[in-house]
This record gives sequence, C-alpha cells and structure tokens, in this order.
Amino acid sequence: MNAVELIFDYFEDHIKAAQSVNQWRPVALGVLCFAISALSAFIADGLGDRLFPFSFDFVSLSIKILWEISCGFVLAGTLHLILELGGVQGSAAALFVLLGMADLVWTLSVPAALIIKLAAPKSYLAPGIASFLIGLLALGLKARSLQDNYHISGSRAWVTISLPYLAMFFGALLVFAAAIWEALDHFLKS
Repeated sequence: MNAVELIFDYFEDHIKAAQSVNQWRPVALGVLCFAISALSAFIADGLGDRLFPFSFDFVSLSIKILWEISCGFVLAGTLHLILELGGVQGSAAALFVLLGMADLVWTLSVPAALIIKLAAPKSYLAPGIASFLIGLLALGLKARSLQDNYHISGSRAWVTISLPYLAMFFGALLVFAAAIWEALDHFLKS
C-alpha cells in the first residue's frame, strides 16, 4: 500500500488505515502530513493577511513547518504516555502518523481563505470562525485516531486528547496571572 492510498483510506475507511499504519509505521508520511498542513495554514494566513508579526517568506514558512512537526511529536508522545499510564497499549509511531493525517484537514484552510476573501473581504470574524471550525474537525479526527490506535471508547479519546490542550491553557493562564501579580506588586511598591 502506498502513501496516497493510505491517506485516502484514512478518510474513507479509518479502521483499515489504522491497521495499515500499525503494520507499516510510515513515520516519514506523518512528517510529510504535518508539513503539508503547516504549509496550507501558512498560505491561508498569508491570504487572510494574518501573518503579523511574521512575513510571507521562506524563513517564516520553515519555522512554521518545524514548529508543527515538533508539536506533532510532542503531542503524540504526551498522548501515548497518558494512555500507557492508564494501562492501554498502542504504538506511539503509529499515533504520530495518524495525528499527521488528521492534521491534513488544515488543507481546507486555503480554499476557505479564498472563499472568505471573495465573499467577505473586509470581515475580520469570518477567517477566525473558519479556522475554529477546521480546528474542531482536526481535533475530532485526532480523537478518532486515538480510538483506532488504542482501541478505546470515544469519550476516553476525547478526554485524553483534551488533557494536553487544557494543561497548556491553564499553564498560560498561570503565567498570565503571575505576570499581572508581579506588575501589581511592582506598581504598589513604587
């Protein structure tokens, strides 16, 4: 089975694709999928004039691609560790590939950006809504990938996929609160 057939199977028959990925473990395909999704998101951001503070050049694109691939590795490792600690067996390499294929849904952001640019060129809300909906679809496919790779229930997959995102949110909230506290402390002392 070649890579294109595997990607088509992921969207048509995800169980068959998960079995093929577990046998074959094409990590390079996962890297390619994350790179394509980063390229698509970068182009969509460029079309929507949302690249501030970055410019639309090769260096910014390279940073975006490397960031996406490294976040994919970290997410796959974190989710695998969470599930392994919960007593569930599965493959982290296969999970990385499946998460990369789930991120391919971000290729929809380019046509969405073009349609928004034609239909509502002055709208600042429409690109954000489109990105939010595409992100929810990607998150749903990631949860489905967890189900297929680790043979867990849908609710457990959703809880597991939510944990790293919630940890990042509360970590950022804690840093923000600490910065506000320090600024208030500095202001009241002077």
